Amino acid sequence: MKSAQLFVQKGYGAVTVNEVCAAAKVSKGSLYHHFDSKDELFLYIVEADTVQWLQEWEVKQQGIADIEQRFYALAEHYANDFQNPLIRALEEFSRSKEHADEITERLSQLYDMSLQAFRSLLSEGIAAGYLLDGSLEDYVIIVCGLMEGVGKVSELSLLTKQPMDIQRYHREAIRLLLLGLRAGPEK
Repeated sequence: MKSAQLFVQKGYGAVTVNEVCAAAKVSKGSLYHHFDSKDELFLYIVEADTVQWLQEWEVKQQGIADIEQRFYALAEHYANDFQNPLIRALEEFSRSKEHADEITERLSQLYDMSLQAFRSLLSEGIAAGYLLDGSLEDYVIIVCGLMEGVGKVSELSLLTKQPMDIQRYHREAIRLLLLGLRAGPEK
């Protein structure tokens, strides 16, 4: 989608509706027929990207029976998407201004969609007795915060040279996390 590329290349705030219309080869009237605003169009693009990310994760995890290996696979899947420029545009968008309540709600739902992969895997780990019993929502915030923080710090670090480095840091973060969360005598 050419509109998505435009947001990625220039950043959300630098893109005008005229540029979106030119890139998509549609009139303003046509754009506004489908979307109430540039914000609506942008959220639509990000929501579609998030759904695609979740679908890709579902396919990846299908072939992995071992729960620990799925944690590592999810960390890698997360790391691979961490440098997605659309995510950077979303961060810019969400911080750029005060949003109407309905936009804030959609941003919250969008973020919750991205947490669903971790929520599902953590829930399964707790139910199977693989992870210590605890607050699922606390675990979700902690694990997602860890993944987000590892990505940001590794990206800003001079030690990180390639996406493989970010993947390695995410895998190591999951290894250390599982050492602390894993239930049973193996601890």
